[in-house]
Amino acid sequence: MIIMSIFRSYDIRGIYGKDLDENIMKRIGATFSSISTETIAVASDMRISSPSLKKAFIEGCNKKIIDCGCVPLGVGMIHALGKHDYAYITASHMPKEWNGVKFFHKNGIGFAESENKKISQLFSTIRAKGHPEIVQENVTKLLDNYRKYIREKIKIGRKICVVLDCGNGMAGVVAKQLFSDSGFDVETIYEKLDGTFPNRGPEPSEDELKELRKKSKSADIGIAYDGDGDRMLLVDNLGRKLTPEQASYLVLLGAVNEKGPIVANVECTRLIDDIAKKIGKKIIRVPVGHTFLMQAVSENKACFGMEVSGHYALPYMAPIDDSLMVSIYAAAVLSKQNKKLSEIIDTIKTYPFERVNLECDDEKKFIIINNLKQKFRKEYKNVTTMDGVRVDFPNGWVLIRASNTTPLIRLSIEAEDEKTLKILKKNFSLVLQEEIKKCK
Repeated sequence: MIIMSIFRSYDIRGIYGKDLDENIMKRIGATFSSISTETIAVASDMRISSPSLKKAFIEGCNKKIIDCGCVPLGVGMIHALGKHDYAYITASHMPKEWNGVKFFHKNGIGFAESENKKISQLFSTIRAKGHPEIVQENVTKLLDNYRKYIREKIKIGRKICVVLDCGNGMAGVVAKQLFSDSGFDVETIYEKLDGTFPNRGPEPSEDELKELRKKSKSADIGIAYDGDGDRMLLVDNLGRKLTPEQASYLVLLGAVNEKGPIVANVECTRLIDDIAKKIGKKIIRVPVGHTFLMQAVSENKACFGMEVSGHYALPYMAPIDDSLMVSIYAAAVLSKQNKKLSEIIDTIKTYPFERVNLECDDEKKFIIINNLKQKFRKEYKNVTTMDGVRVDFPNGWVLIRASNTTPLIRLSIEAEDEKTLKILKKNFSLVLQEEIKKCK
């Protein structure tokens, strides 16, 4: 039986061998091929199941296929940019047993929710009868071209020391060379590709990053990447993990002279509003999801875009949300400052913030969110339903939204002080828990 819940708002994703296998992926390839352009670029990450799933995907297609091999997501995207639609076999930041596929237009923007929904609708009617014409790209050449593209964009000031935690993910094939090319002193950990993720989880923000934090105390900046290399997290010289908003501040010190507003999703804290005000930029809020982010950045000609998940958009580098590009840009900005990263970050005020994840079946989580929308509209004045349901108060805000990638409902709270945070967390946690019980 095919589990249709693998078709999600941003991509296709499920547990390999349970929700997803080669036969299903072959039909997904056929479906994508039926609506795509004449030529499709395809690549994959290093998960154990990725080679066979990529092979199956390609076999299902009936178009010309450019097989880019096993490369970071951004490497294949830069190769396809402006020329071909792009499919990337990955489960990104999910645990090792997961896999899936992401789709992108040739302009670098991911498929919208409506487009992914169309794929799920067509999937049940299409049978894989693919006869692809396959062109095998030279991976070394792809990586060299990617390095050359970035090298021409990056100029550093003083020589600084960078520690890179590749997490045994795709960043390991090119990150060290990228930073060395531009003149940084570079140390790497967990650089070897390993689809079992033996040293830490593929999601940097959910890992302690103990080794990186330790080594960063003897460096100027630490950087951690996720499994496919499209998310990143920064660590300062005191070993502190930076919030996405703090990382954005460093990037914006360099991008401040670029024209256009800042795009931030509905989960981002009010710190990004403070930063925008400080540098004279307007904030545009969007729903959560890298596709929404990139669409808004493009449509509004923004100078920068960010998500709490660690996705960043920096049009100066490229019209894609590639963490390798943004991270090396951030390091280059730091190299031109006369302060340490910790001193820079300490100049901006932060607010107490917490996120709570509650497990909830994929089939029920959106029903619960809709119920809460109706409930909160009746009870509160300042309610936003752009993505989930957010309630704003004079001294804080609460956001409850269903994850589009995992069977979770996320409760995010930010407040002016710890006392208010605890009150909001307690009250809304109880409301959410009660709603989940009702749905069961």
